[in-house]
Amino acid sequence: MKIRKWFNLILISCTLAIGHTACDNDEYNESTVTTPDVDLALNAPVISEINVPTAKAVTDVQVNQKDIDSGKIRVMAYGFCYSNTPTPTIYDATVKATMSDKTMIATLTELENNTIYYVRAFATIYPQGVIYSPEVKMEADTVTDSSEEEAAE
Repeated sequence: MKIRKWFNLILISCTLAIGHTACDNDEYNESTVTTPDVDLALNAPVISEINVPTAKAVTDVQVNQKDIDSGKIRVMAYGFCYSNTPTPTIYDATVKATMSDKTMIATLTELENNTIYYVRAFATIYPQGVIYSPEVKMEADTVTDSSEEEAAE
């Protein structure tokens, strides 16, 4: 009987320890990741060519090419995430972007007419995690920067 109590105590302790350490939030909601001598920033996306069910998303990436060449910044993935709820993450709809001269370009797909979407650029940086640009609010025919909308309220 004593062995069973010790086993249960150890099992509960291990479960609590694993549960506590597994809840680490490795996503950055900041638009800039700064580590010693390394900077990377994503500008708010510009949405154009809105033609439901698709739209074009473009954003500028501010990074020192020497940081990428030297391995100080390792970009694992980049693109755009979007959702019909504010603050989309990589767990919502995503599209991979193509990079051309520090500009990310992608086509958002499966958009529904007369629906509001929130769009952010993202980059997954090793080992820092995911960073996001400021979000942009988009409807089938209009695009507004949500930070400007909040300032007006």
